[in-house]
Amino acid sequence: MTGSTLKAFWGAGLGIVLTIPAGWAQPLSPARQKPGCVAEARPDRLQALSPEGDLVLASGFLARLAGIRLPDEAPHRAMAVAWLQDRAEQPVLIQAAAGPDRWGRIPARIRSSGQTPPVDWSHVLVEAGLAMVDAGLDDPFCQPELLAFEATARERRLGLWADDRYKPVDVNESERLRDRIGSFVLVEGRVRSIGERKQRTYLNFGGHWAEDFTIIIPRKTWKQMSDRGMGAEALKNRQIRARGILQSWQGAAFSIVIPDMIERLEDGRLP
Repeated sequence: MTGSTLKAFWGAGLGIVLTIPAGWAQPLSPARQKPGCVAEARPDRLQALSPEGDLVLASGFLARLAGIRLPDEAPHRAMAVAWLQDRAEQPVLIQAAAGPDRWGRIPARIRSSGQTPPVDWSHVLVEAGLAMVDAGLDDPFCQPELLAFEATARERRLGLWADDRYKPVDVNESERLRDRIGSFVLVEGRVRSIGERKQRTYLNFGGHWAEDFTIIIPRKTWKQMSDRGMGAEALKNRQIRARGILQSWQGAAFSIVIPDMIERLEDGRLP
C-alpha cells in the first residue's frame, strides 16, 4: 500500500515504534460497510482500563475493542495494555453499532481523533502482533481487514506470533489441543467430512468423530456460510484455518458463530 505514513509511538520504556500506512487508519467507506456496521462516530476519551483489560470511557460506558482479543499472558498482554494505558485522556472517536454484551461492555471501534488520519486502535494492536482477531459474538463482523493485518504480523513473527503458544495448532496434534482446552486458539487442518443436521453442522477433521477435532456451526451461521459460497462443497477436503475457544467435546471442538472466523487456505496454507 502506498502513500504517506504516520507513526504510532508506544508507551515510555517499551522502545517500539510502529509505522502504519495511512490508508490502514481510515474507516471503511459506507459503500463497503456491511449492513449493521454503520454507526455514528462520537467523541469520547479513555479514562482507565479495568483489571480485565476493558476500556472505561469518560462518558461512563464500559467498552471493548470489537473484533480483537488481547493476549492472555505476559509479556505480550502487558505490552498491549501499556499501549492502551498510554492513550488515557486522549480524545477519541467511538463507533458502536451494537448494544452492550452480558458483561455490560459495548463492542466499539475506537480511533484516536488527535491525529490525521485517525489511528484505529484495533489495526495498530493486530498489526504489531499484540492482539488476535476474534469476532466473538459480534454479528456482523465489521472489520474483515483485520484478518489480513494479522496474517502479515504472523508471517513476520511479530509480538505474540513469535511464541509457540499462539501459533496455529495442527488439528492432528491431539495432545497440544488437549493442553489448550479452555483457551482461545487458531487451528489448521483438512476437513475430512461434514455432517449437516437440522440445528447444526459438524466439520470433522478425522476418521473418528468421537475422538478427533470438530468445528460446530449453528444452523444460522451455516446458512450464512452457504450463501457466501462456503458450504459443504467448498469446504470438504479443503485446508482451513479457524479460531475459537477450545472445549472438551468428544475429542476437542469449538463453535463458530461468525462465518469470517473460518478461512480457506489457498494452496494448503495462507501466509
